[in-house]
Amino acid sequence: MGCASSSPKKWIPDQAVEDMDSQSGLKPGQASFPSLGSQQRISTSSQGGRNKVQLKPGHSLMDWIRLGRSGKDLTSVGGVHMNVTPEELLKHNTEKDCWIALRGKVYNVTPYLDFHPGGVDELMRGAGKDATALFDEIHKWVNAESMLEKCLVGKLQMDTPILKGSQMRKGSKSSLEASKNGTLPPTFLAPPSPSQQKPRFDWYQSNKTVSVVVYTKWTEMKDEFVVIDKGDKSLLVTLYIQQSIFYVHIELEKEVSDKYTVNISGDSGKVEILFEKVTPDIQWPSIGKYLDKHQLYIPDKDYNPAFRDCTIEKIDSVTMDTNLYTICLPQGCRMKVPTGYHVHIKHTIDGMEIVRSYTAVVPHLSKQDIDSRWTDGSIIYLMIKIYKDGAFTPWLHSLNPGDLISISCYEGKFEESILKSCRHLVMFAAGTGFTPMTGLIYKYIIQQDIDTQRSAKLMFFNKTESDILWRDQLSALSDINKRFTVTHCLSDADEKWEGLRGRVNKQMVEDTLSAVDKENVLICACGPTPFTKSVIQFADELGYKGKTHAFLG
Repeated sequence: MGCASSSPKKWIPDQAVEDMDSQSGLKPGQASFPSLGSQQRISTSSQGGRNKVQLKPGHSLMDWIRLGRSGKDLTSVGGVHMNVTPEELLKHNTEKDCWIALRGKVYNVTPYLDFHPGGVDELMRGAGKDATALFDEIHKWVNAESMLEKCLVGKLQMDTPILKGSQMRKGSKSSLEASKNGTLPPTFLAPPSPSQQKPRFDWYQSNKTVSVVVYTKWTEMKDEFVVIDKGDKSLLVTLYIQQSIFYVHIELEKEVSDKYTVNISGDSGKVEILFEKVTPDIQWPSIGKYLDKHQLYIPDKDYNPAFRDCTIEKIDSVTMDTNLYTICLPQGCRMKVPTGYHVHIKHTIDGMEIVRSYTAVVPHLSKQDIDSRWTDGSIIYLMIKIYKDGAFTPWLHSLNPGDLISISCYEGKFEESILKSCRHLVMFAAGTGFTPMTGLIYKYIIQQDIDTQRSAKLMFFNKTESDILWRDQLSALSDINKRFTVTHCLSDADEKWEGLRGRVNKQMVEDTLSAVDKENVLICACGPTPFTKSVIQFADELGYKGKTHAFLG
């Protein structure tokens, strides 16, 4: 998901796991909700980090779907829906009788426990209570109703006296104690307000143009943090402002052109979106009708990324089982995905809505022939590994140019500004954990002056030579730019391989970091959970604590 460093997450039920490389020890097709296996769903902290477990045969996502269609009662109450009080919910908190509440609905997850790749213990952390707040920490976009539909017990009864008029803020001492005691479900706690002052909205017009303006008061504002969805007269602008989201949502007075420009004033954080009037020389009496999200300002943890139907323009083979998808956003849509951030893809399989997260990549590792639509934010690129026995990627593999695909707004936490303050960038990637590194390499090496003193290293772990993503491009870049070096390590190399072998270990990390300045280095890691946790742990032990970034969700 997404790209935050440190801070371990609390318990979250897991969706499906497919984007696992050979370093993970899991087999394709083992799955749950929300996606735990992708590089956006890992935790590297020794305090609260989650390890995946080896599921029993017959417990993949497709097996769970088949069980749901079997007609077997998974509710434990004979399929007769009932109202459940918090007191009743609390009674069902054992592995043999486990209920949880999500978004006001109670589910019997007892039959799901063995299908959960995070392990029974992880799921049990939400047993007998309202787990909505825990689930929503990083997975609010997941459709749990679809995944657990056959396990529905009934509605969580919300008219108990303690809940009436409750406006306690999450994090207060009394609310936390009530939540721990099971008397106050966390879902009813009012979300905190953003810490900074609310942005101000305004608009202006000339004979030919209309300007939509937001004064964010954030000097770090960039045009990547402005996502625009424009229809004939509808306009939805989503602004990412520090740890908050601000919306402009309008039904415009009259039509404007799909071509528009976004101007950012860095010293004040002013965002101006300049539209051309379809019918010039007519003065608008107003900007139009304000819609439901207009000027809504919320913490990003409460943000539900919007989905839109995009079009697959091109599919290129990267390796035997990995494709590069060129995806066109809808007409009038603009979304520049920041470095290391990811989007979600949504699809319904056998009546169950499944969501996967994928990090956006650069088109290629060269300045040559970059499609201007990518720099303008009208197309994105996704590099996706296909698992023939998986539940989700076989559908992706069946798609052709021209087909539609549902893609969300982006999410992530990587702060690109930290690249400016380091002289040495060291990257450790395993398998598709390479995807966020493409953006780092592009920003740090390709876009920079070749004579700069900054350098970058990539330590790339794969199973075999044929699994190495963009191997030729990496080699060509290292040949023409001496500031960039790449080292490959294979866990299942043949006898002809002359490079490093095995899995990541402390000596490899130490050797890779031996020639860099500890005070001016940034170490980035991405891959399956065991891989990334190991890299960060080794780096900490070697004296680089605080100089690392793990790409998480």
